[in-house]
Amino acid sequence: MKQVFTFLLCLFSLSLIAQNTPIPAHRNNDIMQKMGFIDPASGKFIIPAVYDFCRPFGPNGMAVVFENGKAGFVNMKGDLVIKPQFDDAQNFNEDGIAIVRKLGRSDNRDGHNPSDDRFAAIDQTGKLILPYVFRDLNDKSFRGTLIGRQERMWGMVSSKGKMILPFEYDMINVHSSLELAILRKDSLMGVINKDLTMVVPMADNMARFAGGGRISLMEDRLYGYCDFDGNLIIPYQFRQFAIFREGLCVIKKNNLFGYIDTMGNEVIPFIYDGGEPFVNDTAIVFKQGKVGMINPKNEILVEFVYDYISRFYFPKPPGGFLLVKRDEWFYIDPITHEIRAWDEMDMDDPNINKPSEEDLKREEEKRKKKGEVKDEEEEK
Repeated sequence: MKQVFTFLLCLFSLSLIAQNTPIPAHRNNDIMQKMGFIDPASGKFIIPAVYDFCRPFGPNGMAVVFENGKAGFVNMKGDLVIKPQFDDAQNFNEDGIAIVRKLGRSDNRDGHNPSDDRFAAIDQTGKLILPYVFRDLNDKSFRGTLIGRQERMWGMVSSKGKMILPFEYDMINVHSSLELAILRKDSLMGVINKDLTMVVPMADNMARFAGGGRISLMEDRLYGYCDFDGNLIIPYQFRQFAIFREGLCVIKKNNLFGYIDTMGNEVIPFIYDGGEPFVNDTAIVFKQGKVGMINPKNEILVEFVYDYISRFYFPKPPGGFLLVKRDEWFYIDPITHEIRAWDEMDMDDPNINKPSEEDLKREEEKRKKKGEVKDEEEEK
């Protein structure tokens, strides 16, 4: 519980910071005029509109601004901390590192050739800490490191320039948690953690992140799933790769589809001819040439009488579903699951997807239940 409270407090603090963060804007809302930063509450400029282009502020309180074709950095007071001198630049990350770019050759016939660009890294004073020797550079890596490409091969370096992984990999894919990375070298793939320990040895295993804290692996043309420590949780038994969404994964077994959880338990039996991942507790499934919808308890939300069902996200989230039965079109509300004829829909109605008070209470109860489950998992 204490960890959850601390996490929520951090989120609340970040939201307050975000609300007070100056927003880039054009003078007179005219994209042909200069840019500066406005106060989100008053809409007034607090950093004058004197720049050719501005990017939003990053986590360290600095933003990239362009002047005469060069990129520099300003702070929230409007001080030009690093004068414009780079061809392009990204915001500083949490380690205080920013990636900058030097454009490659340009000629009258071909123009700018991105393949000749070079990337480097700077600290918060603008000092170059990694030279312009990289064909590509990415800070979505383990803390204190960057992923770089020299010529055709990828490697990993520290923010001080020390080589962490040699430049010999065809791919380095770091998980969004920044805890693990998949490496590929020729046909071999493996997984390392942030301590550079190999949790899945290099092999012909088609390693892929599969959601739900699982990694998909292949052996003898069958797929299984391991956890982030490399322990095989779900044995090799499936003939196709699939990902977990909302804790469930649609899997084909004996030519029929069903759903399993992250421990490999069968949650929804293998009785369907096809299926899609769950989104907002709903999944589109196929049976005997027709399409319907189910919830995670395998309760039927939409009967199998339709020829086609498509999920969409307009006029605004959470969107809804388009149902087609022969030449008849229908709409199903994503919250109430009410089905209406498409011709009855007024797409100009601003409240078309506005939930009722009852719907909001039901959604709040769902969130509370999910929160209680997370709290129990934290206590364990």
